[in-house]
Amino acid sequence: MSINIYDTRLMIAALEKIPQPKRFLKDTFFANEMRSTAEHIDFDVKKYGRTISPFISNEKGTSAVERPGFDFRSFVPPTTGGHTITTAADVLKRGFGANVYSNETPTQRAAKIMQSDFMMLNNMIARREEWMIARLMCTGKIIMQGDGVYQELDLSKFWNLEDISDTDQSFDNENSDITGFLDDAYAEFMRRSSGLVPDRVILGHTAAKKIRNNKSWQREQQYYKTELGQWTPRWAQKGVKLVGLYMGMEIYEYLEWYLDEFDKNSEGNPIEKLMVDDNVMLMSSSEAITEFAYGAIYLNRQNGIFALPRVPHYWSDNNPAVDYLQLQSRPVPIPKDIDAFMTIKVCKSQMDSTNKSVKSSGKKAG
Repeated sequence: MSINIYDTRLMIAALEKIPQPKRFLKDTFFANEMRSTAEHIDFDVKKYGRTISPFISNEKGTSAVERPGFDFRSFVPPTTGGHTITTAADVLKRGFGANVYSNETPTQRAAKIMQSDFMMLNNMIARREEWMIARLMCTGKIIMQGDGVYQELDLSKFWNLEDISDTDQSFDNENSDITGFLDDAYAEFMRRSSGLVPDRVILGHTAAKKIRNNKSWQREQQYYKTELGQWTPRWAQKGVKLVGLYMGMEIYEYLEWYLDEFDKNSEGNPIEKLMVDDNVMLMSSSEAITEFAYGAIYLNRQNGIFALPRVPHYWSDNNPAVDYLQLQSRPVPIPKDIDAFMTIKVCKSQMDSTNKSVKSSGKKAG
């Protein structure tokens, strides 16, 4: 009996065996996965306080204590994904990188094309997931727009957003006390989060560069390794640089990019942008209660509904002979413990959108 490799359930099993791309923000802050059997995602947002119990009189007894409130949200994440088109010419001719004298049959070549397309579509969705987390962590809001789609997940009124870019503490001031600011930010984070310890710090490119050029910070480099911390930059993984350790905090610079299809240059091409805003510092705790949720996807009456992170689908037309391979997802990050995040704008942005590059802060030679 022949096996139809394009059956949806077989493709789901094959998709799970494909190596997943590294997603630093998702793996670090939203590693827990939640799959919904409905299209909507229900979740609560709660901010904690530090109320202490009152002293009571033996004659009066205890007083009523008010429970902390929470905000309930029901959100229907929009579908993201795409499909590829395979024609007869694609399976009859040699593919990229294939041996010129290969004896592959068209069927074998079609299977390789499907695997390659799966990886490409999966990487695109993974990049979108990373973008959603980056937008949420930088602004407290995710704006999801596309062809006929516009949705917002707005948690900005709960998000801990700070701006020191116009103060003396700004990283633009090359004499500012960076370690002193980190100490203050550490204490402020613990105050707001009811004692959670901030152990992860993500820096945008300009913010990280300002730290390296800071005179006060440079003077501290004579203490190469101390009990307070260690500044030994190294690449942690693709697009992620470990800047150093300070007071138990791992400090990273995140250099992942994406193409913004809604912001184009004079030639009509999408502008390449950094995932994490170049002028921010993101603080978080590994103790944060978070989830990365996926809404259910309905394909058709034959296949039904799938509560999965990725849902593949295949169909074909005979005139002309064309095959379609589709991969869809309905992702949304959920920060249940919202006080476990703090976003600080630490300097002015130096991103040049027109030239798709970071402006140099160095002085021109005379």
